[in-house]
Amino acid sequence: MKLSSRFLFWTTCMLSLVAALGALLHPIPAVAEDRTYLNKGEIQESLVGKAILSKNLQSGAVSHWAYHADGTVDASRSGMGKASGTWAIRDDGQMCVTMVKRTGCRYWFRKGDTLANADTNSPGAPVVAEVLFE
Repeated sequence: MKLSSRFLFWTTCMLSLVAALGALLHPIPAVAEDRTYLNKGEIQESLVGKAILSKNLQSGAVSHWAYHADGTVDASRSGMGKASGTWAIRDDGQMCVTMVKRTGCRYWFRKGDTLANADTNSPGAPVVAEVLFE
């Protein structure tokens, strides 16, 4: 190896090492995902009267939902059967569904082209489910 080739090799190695140490000492902060929480009217416009396929991100369960203008909702999941209930949207945009003597509430938001929901409306709240329209 010529002197200039060795110099270039070691210089490249040292620059790579310095860059790696810099990244460890000054990491780039994680970027929060862009979320736009929906208000009451936007939720109604986005969900009511549409056939929805919802995927729970924790369990992987996929279910079919239909929110009706009269405040009723129907849901079904393969192997679990069907259920009906009621839905309501609070002024702060929290949608609550009561079904089989249980009420669950979520906040809906857009994440890019995806519609999703979370248990709270804080920016870092874990995504519970993402939906597609059938």
